[in-house]
Amino acid sequence: MGIIDVLSSLISFLSIIPVPKRKACDIEYIAGYMFLFPIIGVLLGAVIGIVALLLSLAISNGMVVALLVIAMMLVITGMHHTDALADFADGIMAKGSREDKIKALRDPAIGAAGASILIIYILGLFIALISMLDGLNMLRAIVASECIAKYSMVLQASMGKVAWEGMGAPFVRAMKGRGCKGVNWSRLIIATVTTVGVAYATLEQIGVYAIIGSTAIAILLLALAYRNFGGVSGDLFGATNELSRLASLLMIGGMI
Repeated sequence: MGIIDVLSSLISFLSIIPVPKRKACDIEYIAGYMFLFPIIGVLLGAVIGIVALLLSLAISNGMVVALLVIAMMLVITGMHHTDALADFADGIMAKGSREDKIKALRDPAIGAAGASILIIYILGLFIALISMLDGLNMLRAIVASECIAKYSMVLQASMGKVAWEGMGAPFVRAMKGRGCKGVNWSRLIIATVTTVGVAYATLEQIGVYAIIGSTAIAILLLALAYRNFGGVSGDLFGATNELSRLASLLMIGGMI
């Protein structure tokens, strides 16, 4: 399959954007190209950011613009990662043994911790977006933050170990070296160079600071996952995507 087929498959996996695919792809195929996630982040960020720019030109009320942008941001990603954030919070805050925490994480019902983190998350996005001075700044920030959010997942897959055979397992294996040992450095370097390049091109030093902040968040969440669940899962990736996006936007909004 060519690069267009690869990118269209990744876009379909990470969003609800209807992209024609010439071949059905399984999760193992998608995982094999995880190192290209930051590029998909740029593409998704560009779509959301351009709409944000147009909304800012058409609507004078910044709060209305921020609310509409958040709604689009959640809808275009299918809210899969947002749901993972709630599940991850429920698992972390559950009392009892590791098995009890994993059971809470897998419970389809959203608990108090999950509901609380979603409220904080949406409020944080709202504050970050209304702090942008204009639509162009919002466009730049969204492109960079989406790229960084996807990179955070790549970084975790490179550093982590599989907690159990779930959605996250193929991605961890794909980012490992030969024999699933160590790190697949060539893939990680491609993702890192892409992310740093995009962040610096859009926001210069502020973009680099956003990468550093989001990387710290990713490492913290990875440590929490190890302590509570024994390793990496798909819900960890989803939660990291959301919180890395939030951290990036808050940092950018505070410095831009």
